[in-house]
Amino acid sequence: MFVLAALSFATTSCSDDELGAAPTVSVTPSTLQDIPGASVSFEAAVTAPNGGQLLVFSGPTIPSVTLNGQSTQTVTVNYTIPANAVIGSTILIVVTAVDNESLNSLPATVTITVGDPKPVVVVQGNISTANNNWVATNRYLLKGKVVVPNGVTLTIAPGTIIFGEKETEGTLIVNRGGKLNAVGTAVNPIVFTSNAPKGFRNRGDWGGVVILGRDYNSNGANALIEGLAGGAGSQDGLYGPGDGAAIGNDDSGKLKYARIEFAGIDLSQDNELNSLTMGSVGSATEIDHIVVSFANDDAYEWFGGSNDHKYLIAYSTLDDDFDSDRGYIGRVQYGAIIREASIADISGSRAFESSSNSTNPAPTVGGVSRHSKPIFANITVWGPLLFRAAAQIDGFYRAAVEVNSFNQFELYNSIITGFPTSANFATTGSTVINNIFSANGGGQTATGANVPANFASDNNFGAPITDIFGPFPSGNVYSFANLPINQVAGSPGLTGAPAIPAASNVGNFFTAEAFYGAWGTTPGAGWNFNAGWINLNPNNEDY
Repeated sequence: MFVLAALSFATTSCSDDELGAAPTVSVTPSTLQDIPGASVSFEAAVTAPNGGQLLVFSGPTIPSVTLNGQSTQTVTVNYTIPANAVIGSTILIVVTAVDNESLNSLPATVTITVGDPKPVVVVQGNISTANNNWVATNRYLLKGKVVVPNGVTLTIAPGTIIFGEKETEGTLIVNRGGKLNAVGTAVNPIVFTSNAPKGFRNRGDWGGVVILGRDYNSNGANALIEGLAGGAGSQDGLYGPGDGAAIGNDDSGKLKYARIEFAGIDLSQDNELNSLTMGSVGSATEIDHIVVSFANDDAYEWFGGSNDHKYLIAYSTLDDDFDSDRGYIGRVQYGAIIREASIADISGSRAFESSSNSTNPAPTVGGVSRHSKPIFANITVWGPLLFRAAAQIDGFYRAAVEVNSFNQFELYNSIITGFPTSANFATTGSTVINNIFSANGGGQTATGANVPANFASDNNFGAPITDIFGPFPSGNVYSFANLPINQVAGSPGLTGAPAIPAASNVGNFFTAEAFYGAWGTTPGAGWNFNAGWINLNPNNEDY
């Protein structure tokens, strides 16, 4: 905080033989507003028949200003708002003039309101070229269903905060043919979150992010994405190839280094908006380094499409973490799934739920017919039994891996821990090999009518959980608040992971790793784990 006094104007001085009236002071402007750390200024105009001596201030600490002894003088005062000033608070500066006869003026007051450094811009309806460039110096409020239509690209700068309004179920929808160019950085991620105050945010506060494309799905050429109501003649929420051929390399843009928090809304049972919903998203779309936390339904759900991903985190999801359906054939490497023991969905919660279509062969859409074949590698699952005994976890937890309706699920080189059941296979064709399962009190034997013949021998079921993550701090469970994220020295998951089969690694998407799971004794450099983009306690974040 500092003061600069300047710009004095001399007029007539007072006679030495007579005592003039007390001085007066006025301030212009008397009200100011700016952000923490900003410098503001006002003018103090002094009239002192006996000659001006001092300008003194009370309130914040501001040094007195020596006046020039003349009967009138105007002083410019500069003040820096403290960097830690509370947004919305006021600072009162009381200004008093003292003349050469030690007479004081009546005080004048300057009121400074501490403003928000990032104003909130309300966005509703369709994005157009007039509002398709969002910057980090603003914050944005999604009011209702906000749509990026065909032919429009929405660009979001690193560090931008986007709120979803609870009352209107704010949701961002990228229609097929539209694009999202939201590329954050490890230091300045893009954040989609609740508009509730700090400490009062909760899962289901807003809709989520929906990205749609023109790749294959087995629901139809003009399928309406789950969780949206649609409307006659509207393109909003439709996914699939439409009247043309399925576009496998369709490009819906980029979403990188982003967090999606407290999202997901139920329209009805099994008809929900997820935190990140993808429908027929093509392989040219780039989505990586994403944290979904406190999802009110699934964290990530794919309906058809073929886009690949790396570095996905699902934290405290209500329903399923990675849900693939309707012909999705993309690949995911490096994933972290962290389950809260007391939180599960009435429909049954799983780390992986993999479905396809109940008919075989799958319907032909846009010239393509296929069932889902998602491929996952280097995933670590911290299941509910790591944090509570079996009798104390939510009763709606099911198998860590659920495969049904002709899905040809593949899982390699992963660590799956703490679920009541390792896997349930209701359909044939899955490949689940070279993984480490450790239940910590749950059942290791897979269930279902179509368990692969070599499931027990193709995976490691012998490792105690403490061999992987170290000793329990007390009892037989870990602390959810102090998650054991790293494998310890001597863990069976640190070495020996085989290469992903060549048929599943077309284009060498999968990076060869010796460790099992998302990382070994420390997250790899590609995670940028400590750079700031990962925040698992967003309810206490100042947005």
